[in-house]
Amino acid sequence: MIALRIKEKILVLLKEHREGLRQADIVKALGVSRSYVSEIMKELIRAGIVKRVIESGIAKYVLAREQPFGEKKPKILKLGIIWSSEYPFITYFGKYLKVELNIQLEPIVYSNALEATWDAVTGKIDLVLSPLVTQFIYASLTGGLTIIGGGASGGARLYENPSSRTDASASSKASTMDLLLTFGLRELGIPDTRRYYASSGEEIMMLLASGRVKYAAIWEPLATRLKKMGFKEIYTIDDLRLPHCCTLGASRSLAPDYKTRIKKIYGKALEEFAKKPEQALEWYALKTGIQIDLLKESIKHYIYKPYLEIQSSVIAFNKAGLHIPSPSTLKEVIEYN
Repeated sequence: MIALRIKEKILVLLKEHREGLRQADIVKALGVSRSYVSEIMKELIRAGIVKRVIESGIAKYVLAREQPFGEKKPKILKLGIIWSSEYPFITYFGKYLKVELNIQLEPIVYSNALEATWDAVTGKIDLVLSPLVTQFIYASLTGGLTIIGGGASGGARLYENPSSRTDASASSKASTMDLLLTFGLRELGIPDTRRYYASSGEEIMMLLASGRVKYAAIWEPLATRLKKMGFKEIYTIDDLRLPHCCTLGASRSLAPDYKTRIKKIYGKALEEFAKKPEQALEWYALKTGIQIDLLKESIKHYIYKPYLEIQSSVIAFNKAGLHIPSPSTLKEVIEYN
């Protein structure tokens, strides 16, 4: 997690300094060792996100101006998902990929959105289902990801532990939970003075249950578990009116025509799931380890949409404190064809 956050900070620095930065500049700005920055830069260069240039005899790092479309057409599609009740529709996605394109879907389960989305940016996986806000941030910074499909809305709730003696809070970083927590605390008039960023949903749950935090934003099926444990529900993601929790992102390494066909099959899978959700649960339960009974209960909190709602997403982002200048900013990282 530490390395991942350093990468984010480096990308932000390079975004702010288009002329480029020396390694010494990055080391000074971040307060980490030269050798550590060197290793991170090598990884970013290998991923095609950053390049090293020489100007007047001085070596600098700059963002790669254009991320070219790839030509990758794998027969096994690696799909990153977050451990959650949100995605049982990938059962149908895998089915139709096999029937129509003879492609095998390989789900890879992650504990948080940052790692999953980063692996899509760097091409370690082909597709990712992660929060729209996470995908927007990484796609805008790196150009290594495009958003090609909708997904689910709902499924996130903000809870309070009334017995906690602190005003601390917890969520996952740069995620839908982060947006919900920011919105909720502001609506309650509570100063956001101490926020824990957890690396998994289980960690968020533990922080709330132990009383180390008073407020926590969490997703299904853990939200249902917290409700059964008697914690107080304050807000849901529906109060924020965010039309998407997670969306489908694709690595730029995939060929454009390949992504177009995948996108169509993905939409078909979501439509099929809306008609017959329970038939998709057994395979998904095997892949995630979530009990079928818990899946049946928690998927009731989601609405599934194959299309992307841009205008309402921008409004919700701004409402939660993430300033998006205009819908065109979000459109820049979305593929429509």
